Amino acid sequence: MSANILIGTITGAIIGGITNGIAIKMLFRPLNPVKIGRFTLPFTPGVIPKERVRIASKIGEVISKELLNEEVLRTWLLKEEICREIESSIEDYLKEQLINEKTLYEVLQENIGKERSIYFLCEIEEHVTYKLYSKVVSMELGKIVVEKIQVAFKEGSFGSLLGPMSFLINDGLVESIANKIEPVISKFIMEEGEGIIRKAVEEESQNILDTQVKELVEKVQTYDELIKCTVLNGYKKLVENHLTRILKALDIAQIVEERILSLDMLEIEQIILLIMKKELNAIIWFGVLLGAIMGIFASLF
Repeated sequence: MSANILIGTITGAIIGGITNGIAIKMLFRPLNPVKIGRFTLPFTPGVIPKERVRIASKIGEVISKELLNEEVLRTWLLKEEICREIESSIEDYLKEQLINEKTLYEVLQENIGKERSIYFLCEIEEHVTYKLYSKVVSMELGKIVVEKIQVAFKEGSFGSLLGPMSFLINDGLVESIANKIEPVISKFIMEEGEGIIRKAVEEESQNILDTQVKELVEKVQTYDELIKCTVLNGYKKLVENHLTRILKALDIAQIVEERILSLDMLEIEQIILLIMKKELNAIIWFGVLLGAIMGIFASLF
């Protein structure tokens, strides 16, 4: 009887361990369907290879809706630790730029390329020129200049300039001269103003672009706190007001699904075994224990 119990226990334990081991292996293997003629053997391919697309889709869905949803991400992105890290990063960046001898134009080229830099700068210069020119034209400078001249004559400001001839100048003559000067000034501004403004904008733009980064940072050092505050507030507003749209464009579920589908099945198997090796081994040993118990009961009856 004792020999039967021992043999039954050992046999049951072996069968239980092997059975659970095979069951775990069948989660991944075989990787492809096994065919005999026209027929495909049952349970081939393994459970995970067979349901790979559905599993990937479900994992992506669960991660995006439960683990990394909008509420969770917004809470984490606005945590005090994250905000302090952003402030610290800004401080470090500004310190690094204090020794940066590159010009603003060189930095611009490095970040967006030479051709795009030229196009970008031309667009800005054109926009600034147009805005300034439109503003100057709308100000009616010819009218303003003439009005100032008339006021100056009435107040006697030109008396010292004209000397003895000043008595010949009366209000009527001043108004007549003003009426002739105004259209000349206005025409000059209309015809020449844009070119003059464009040249000034281009010169100033070049001066700014030739400025070294360290020079610019030195000038704004006194505004460090304002810079940090502005960047941090911008970051918070971005998270609070635009996270929904960002996540919609990002599509975490799709990223996870595509990433899983891009992995080789052997890689997926290794990842799962690496994560769950202890638990899967426990299942095998549970099979050994359960098989041994079943072997004991089978030997007794």
